[in-house]
Amino acid sequence: MAAPLTSLQRLLISPPACRDARQLAAAVGGQTILITGASHGIGEATARLLASCGAEVLLLARSEERLEEIASQIRRAGGQASVYRLDLTDPVAVGAVAAQIGANHPRIDAVVSNAGHSIRRPALESSERADLGRLLAVNFSGPAALLLALLPRMVAGGGGTIVNVSSASALPPGIPRWAAYQGSKAGFDLWLGSVGNELRGRGVRVSSVYLPLVRTRMIAPTRAYRFAPALTPLEAAQSVVYPLLKPVRRVAPWWLRGQQVAALLFPKGLDRALGGLEEMERRLTRGRNQ
Repeated sequence: MAAPLTSLQRLLISPPACRDARQLAAAVGGQTILITGASHGIGEATARLLASCGAEVLLLARSEERLEEIASQIRRAGGQASVYRLDLTDPVAVGAVAAQIGANHPRIDAVVSNAGHSIRRPALESSERADLGRLLAVNFSGPAALLLALLPRMVAGGGGTIVNVSSASALPPGIPRWAAYQGSKAGFDLWLGSVGNELRGRGVRVSSVYLPLVRTRMIAPTRAYRFAPALTPLEAAQSVVYPLLKPVRRVAPWWLRGQQVAALLFPKGLDRALGGLEEMERRLTRGRNQ
């Protein structure tokens, strides 16, 4: 396990963040904020952070028992939390839960679209496992369906904020073995950006937060990440809530713009480098299997 980040490492890899609880409380106190994927990791940390600053949090995930445990802890600490079990891959459930939320909560001030899943696997091994279909459902079509069900109420209620918890890897270049994850995250990011432009002037703001590595169970299976610099879930949550304070369309580490420029100006060089890394990994894998 990697050691905690030093202050310099955190500065180098972290996006803008709000680490002032009083400032966050002034922005979200009394608001109702819905968080998907709230049972673990970044979603759980975001829910606890917002609840501690006076927001009523609506916790959504598949693990109802875990959500109830988190909600009970929030309530014992003096916060407000409600639990809604939701499997984003089930379109019928998405509509039913959205209707239930609408009936129970007259206003939703913000939605933190955090639920997601990652799979690292060569594309040639992915078809039989239906990786792309699964990740599109969790990372794109499910979150999009939930937002489409909630948006009319948000617009009618005067607006609100939608925060997309994305990844630095959702932007170019394409990284070997991450095709399904990158494709699904990038697709939702572009879809939400288009929706955000439609909603300008309707009171609904949209922001994407491009996080670097975060030390959660999602990255645990990838051996290469075990000792790589990574944020804690709380540090990531402090970046996730930043758009609730500032009207920004994008929250990203300073180096991400350089990555995009390099992908635009030097695509062949990047492709060769990434292809070389993939070939190296294939050789190592063959060596381990012999």
